[in-house]
Amino acid sequence: MFAVIRTGGKQYRVTPNAVLKVEKLQAEPGTTVTFTDVLALGTGSGLTLGSPVVAGAEVTATVIAQDRLDKVIIFKKRRRQNSRRRNGHRQHVTVLRVAGFARDGETLREAEAEAAPEALPVEPSPAAAEPAAFEAAPEPAASEPPAPELTAAEPAAPEQPAEVSAGPAAADAAESLAVVSGENPEEISPAEEPGTAPAATPGTAPQE
Repeated sequence: MFAVIRTGGKQYRVTPNAVLKVEKLQAEPGTTVTFTDVLALGTGSGLTLGSPVVAGAEVTATVIAQDRLDKVIIFKKRRRQNSRRRNGHRQHVTVLRVAGFARDGETLREAEAEAAPEALPVEPSPAAAEPAAFEAAPEPAASEPPAPELTAAEPAAPEQPAEVSAGPAAADAAESLAVVSGENPEEISPAEEPGTAPAATPGTAPQE
C-alpha cells in the first residue's frame, strides 16, 4: 500500500512507517499533521488516481524533528569586473514518519498476506526407507608392477683356456729345432713338441 502526496510544491511517494524529509512545516516535534493533497492511492484492491486529488483520502504523519540539510555553496562571478560573491545555504526541513492512510474517515490497512496452504507430509519412498542392499565396493587401487626380487649374483665360472692341438705347425717347429740341434728330423715323431720328454717305447724302462 502506498500513496502520492503533495506538499511544499513537491510530490512524495510514501508507505506506512516510512520516514521522509519535507519542506519546513509549522509544527512542533511529536505533533500529528494531515495531508489532504493525495494524488494517488494504491491499495490491495487496486490503484486510484485523483483528478487532481483523490476525494476523501488523507495521509497522517508524526513530526519527528525540525532539521536542516547539508550546506550548499552559491558562487557568482562577473568576469573582467572584479566581482565575486560566495554564499552558503542550508535548507530547513521537517522530518516526518507516516502513521497511516484513511479514506472517507476509514483507516486503510494493508491486506494480510494469504496464508500459504499447509504442505502435505511427504512419505518416504520404499527405496529410501530400506537400507541399501549392498555397499559400493571401494575402487581398486591402480595396479603397480611387482618390484623385482633381488637375488645374489652367482659368480661366473672361470673360462677354461682352449687346448692347443698339435697340428702341422707344431710338427714344422719340431723339425726345425732338430736340425738346429744336429739331430735327424726323421727320428722325431710329429707328436713330440719341444720341451717335452720323449715317449717311452714298450718294454723299456723310462730313463731317470
